[in-house]
Amino acid sequence: MSDHQQLIKQLSNQIQPVKPLAPTGVRILKWVMVALPLAIVCSVFVHRGLTDWHQPGAGLALAQLALAVTLGIAAVWNALTLLIPGRHTIPTVRFILGGGLWLLLNIMSLSVHPSTPAHDHGTFCYLFLMVVSAPMMITLLWTLRRSGGLYSQKSLLMAGISVAAWSVSLLSLCHPVQQDRTDLALHFAAVATIIGVTMIIGRWTRVK
Repeated sequence: MSDHQQLIKQLSNQIQPVKPLAPTGVRILKWVMVALPLAIVCSVFVHRGLTDWHQPGAGLALAQLALAVTLGIAAVWNALTLLIPGRHTIPTVRFILGGGLWLLLNIMSLSVHPSTPAHDHGTFCYLFLMVVSAPMMITLLWTLRRSGGLYSQKSLLMAGISVAAWSVSLLSLCHPVQQDRTDLALHFAAVATIIGVTMIIGRWTRVK
């Protein structure tokens, strides 16, 4: 015990300065630059062709795309910001309103006189969303882990919403502007699956 002062001095000399976190906007940009190209590459394996923006109802499809991208950016902002105590985040009610509006736009895009349904189309959409979400989910959870901060179930929820929104955005680029009810139901099922899996994996890997 007589050498405890020497031990304290030795340990103090070994302490390295803590590297401050980059601004939230910079971390989001870095994540997008990595995750989005990976998701696009994965989409090639389940790709069916680009959306025909000249079809009737293209305006609604563009509105859905713009809203999904907005929700994706806002949710990842919250996911990264919630890790830092005392930081102001976007109120949850705005995500509820945005999600409700996205749901309304999708319902409005249902075909009044749908063409002959393709039984495998809804399955393709579900598969597409699962495939493109995988790299975005992994890279975002890795980003959350590297960011440190406090463990937050709400942060994982926002991460899942962001991944789901970005996945839906990519689907909008290779999907008919009109949908049928089965197709739409599988879109919602995929969104719920992505959010749930993100939260489960994040908790299992102890993101904090």
